[in-house]
Amino acid sequence: MTSSAPFGNWMVAVVEAAETIGVARFEEATATQMTKAWGLVRRASGIGLDELTRNIAHDCRLAVADLERADPGASHLLPAEVAYRRNVLPIAFTDRGVSVATSNPLCQEAKREVAELTGREVLFAVAAPSAVAEAIGEVYGPPPKDDGPLHPGRRPAEAPGGPHVLIVDDEAGQRALLRSVLEEAGFRVDVAPDGPGAIDLLERDPSYDLVTLDYWMDRMNGLRVLQHIRADPKTHSMPVVMLTGADDRQIEMSLFEAGADDYVAKPIDGPLLVLRVQAVLRRSRRR
Repeated sequence: MTSSAPFGNWMVAVVEAAETIGVARFEEATATQMTKAWGLVRRASGIGLDELTRNIAHDCRLAVADLERADPGASHLLPAEVAYRRNVLPIAFTDRGVSVATSNPLCQEAKREVAELTGREVLFAVAAPSAVAEAIGEVYGPPPKDDGPLHPGRRPAEAPGGPHVLIVDDEAGQRALLRSVLEEAGFRVDVAPDGPGAIDLLERDPSYDLVTLDYWMDRMNGLRVLQHIRADPKTHSMPVVMLTGADDRQIEMSLFEAGADDYVAKPIDGPLLVLRVQAVLRRSRRR
């Protein structure tokens, strides 16, 4: 059973409560802000948290998330940084779809980001914000620290001898995903949040074994960064793997003409990326 009084639509009530506590954009509401907004609605209606969850799920025509039966393997589809930032938790998946627990089922930005990172259709399931946050902590551990550029030469302890790779991407979630995939495969990884940051790192340390470079970036696109790498005598032979979501033959040709060694299409398939990177490194050693 769901309750209809005193609100005609329970999710609308949460949105209005979020505005009351000063949330400028509901798409960007934090877990703490959502907890406060849900709390305001719960106290105003006099119902419990479980009932409010069922009411919101009913209004949004979604299922209630069963966090206790979440598939542990689903968390591997999404970096911890994104799970914490969006307060979402993958709980079940197939080859085509992924079910994600959220307290903000209206957040289309979160749905698009999860879809891009997982390469799957996203179906939201509703859970209270505090319950989602607690489950994320149990699955992922402590919140990750900022993944800003590491000092050149800094090496993760778990892979001291692997090839040294620089990831360049202006999406934090993509950087976290790529870093996780490559470090798990034994690579040492540094990251740069944009093209200028990558150029600065490469000028200070031109000894990276390989660069993965996103094509679509705001401050300086990947093609311009690639051209800079090839024009600098210190980095002109450095292997570069481009990442692009564009299914455009002209873009593909321009990347190879500018000196890309390979490219990988988004959404990223982790095992395929590792194989491509390893293949490029093998070719570079034969030069």
